[in-house]
This record gives sequence, structure tokens and C-alpha cells, in this order.
Amino acid sequence: MQTSDMKRKFVLTIVFIAALFLWSYAQINKDDHSKKAIICLTYDDGLETQLSTVIPQLDSFGFKATFFLNSIGGSSQSDIIGQTPEAVLGWTNVARKGHELANHTLFHPCPEKLGWAKSISIDNYTVDQILLEITTQNTILSLLDPSRKMRSFAFPCNNTIIGSTDYSKIIKDKGLVTFGRAGGDSNSVITDFKHVNTMQVPSWHVWTGTTLQQLISFAEKVKKAGGMGVYQFHGVGGQIFQISSETHKAFLHYLKAHQDDYWVTTFSGAMEAVTKQ
Repeated sequence: MQTSDMKRKFVLTIVFIAALFLWSYAQINKDDHSKKAIICLTYDDGLETQLSTVIPQLDSFGFKATFFLNSIGGSSQSDIIGQTPEAVLGWTNVARKGHELANHTLFHPCPEKLGWAKSISIDNYTVDQILLEITTQNTILSLLDPSRKMRSFAFPCNNTIIGSTDYSKIIKDKGLVTFGRAGGDSNSVITDFKHVNTMQVPSWHVWTGTTLQQLISFAEKVKKAGGMGVYQFHGVGGQIFQISSETHKAFLHYLKAHQDDYWVTTFSGAMEAVTKQ
């Protein structure tokens, strides 16, 4: 009888230790997306200020972001024969640091009414033409970032239509891209993960002169809703749709200071997490 009690106590002790170990392991490896809100920082067009300003700021806070590139985001030639172009080196290093390089087409076609020349406007494209561009850009990205096998995509000028055809589903069905980012505004908070269109995920296009408080207010909307918010940045400290580098850095500081509330991740990382939910 005494031996039986000792065995029972031994078994219970082993079970308790195992349970304690599993609980501790779960806490250590708890997924970040269990936090209150998901924030995606995305940047379009492969601008020079993203290499010179955005990347150093992101890295200083330990955040990973998504960069939607058209062409290679800069000059494809070097002034010196045999020297790798600066943009190629820059974006290759960005990928090596763990940021996401994503597809934004090759020539960035937009509607003619927005000022695009007729010859390169989306109004005069065919579906086959856009498919070729996306395929070509995927090839370029695979050279810059060979570790990533699938790409997310951002629609140039947030436009998904060619003629009367919505090509977002076509590029998904053909296996060219996994997820698509579309447009939106400062109210574009994603809460219904079950029914979100993964090829037209809304984002907030951050316009020139956006203030720190406006950036924070969008994040707080996302937190209050317990959802996901996608920022669509362009220039930081210069170039198009620019916000100041000080504003951008201060916003990153806010996110870092509130990291228990926000999971800051890449666009693909966020979409993989929410689609699993």
C-alpha cells in the first residue's frame, strides 16, 4: 500500500512538472499576434529616403516592415563598370535584415487622369501585360531576396481594374502573389478576419504632412477595435507624399513604448497570421 502511494505521488509529480514546463514554454513562445492589435508598416515605390532614413530608423527599434518595389527602386546602372548599383546593394541588404520585399509591378501603371502618360497608363494596359510585369518583377525580387519564395503585392495607385476586369483574383489564381494590398483611408481598420478579401486588404495612404498625432490616432483606432491596421507610406524626410523623418521616428517610438498593445510586423506576416485564425 505504501509502495502504491509512492508511485502515485511520483506520477503526479512528473505530471505536474511536465505541465509546468509546457505552460512556461507557451509563455516564452507566445505568438505576438495574440496582442490587442496588428500594425503593418508598408512603404511604396522603393524610394531613396526609405533606404537612407526609414531602414535605419526601423532597425534601431527592431521593427520589420514591407517594401513594395517597382523595378528595383532606383537606378539600374552604376557609374563604374563592374560595381554593383547602389540600389541593388541597398535592397539586398534590406532583405537580409528580415524586411519583406514585395511586388509593386515593374512600371507602376496608373490611370491617365492622375497624370500618367498615355503610353504607360493603366487605361491602355491589357491583363496579359500586367501579368507579364508582375511576373518580371517577381524575378527581379527573387534575385534581391532569394530566401522568400512567394510575394505579396500592392496595386499601383490602389487600382485593381484593367478595362472592366478586376485582375486581383487572376494574379492570385495564377500563383503570382499570395496577398494584395489595396487603398483606403484613416478609417480602414480590419476587424473581420474571417471575411477579409486577402487580395484587396485595405490600407491608409499616409498623405504629405501627416502629423504624429494622426499616425497615433489610427493606431489607437486599431487597438480599440482589436483589429489590424496597414499604413501605406511613401517618402520620409523627402520625395513624394512625404512626412518628416522626425514624425516617422517619433511614431516608431510610440509603437515601441506600447509594444504590449501592438504587434508590428510585415504585411505577409500579418496576413499569414490572420488567415490562420
